[in-house]
Amino acid sequence: MAKVGYERIEETEDPELAFDRGMETYLKKGYSKAWINQRLKSIEVRKELTDECNNRGIKQGLEYAILTDEITKAWAGFTTKGYKKLKGLKKENLRDNMTNLELVLNMLAEATTVEIYNINPIQYLVN
Repeated sequence: MAKVGYERIEETEDPELAFDRGMETYLKKGYSKAWINQRLKSIEVRKELTDECNNRGIKQGLEYAILTDEITKAWAGFTTKGYKKLKGLKKENLRDNMTNLELVLNMLAEATTVEIYNINPIQYLVN
């Protein structure tokens, strides 16, 4: 336990160590480097979405779940719960069980949501 604590303290001083640990974990689980890079990019895109949600007062928890469901339905035709059921997942992370294409489609949907949030309605109507 002390070793893990020490490693986390080191990661706060050098966040790249956490990134490396995540890469190692995914590699040990058998994911390809290409998939891992895609997954890490999807985390970045999701973070941009959650930052925008926080800026707009959307609360974590139920409101995030509703938004995530709507975004997932838009590109996949299923809620996240339905999509997990389709994939036969119980507690596993849905994104960790997506193909490269699924990750790309999900990122596109989340990035598009952020872009729509950032449209200035007055500027949009004038143009």
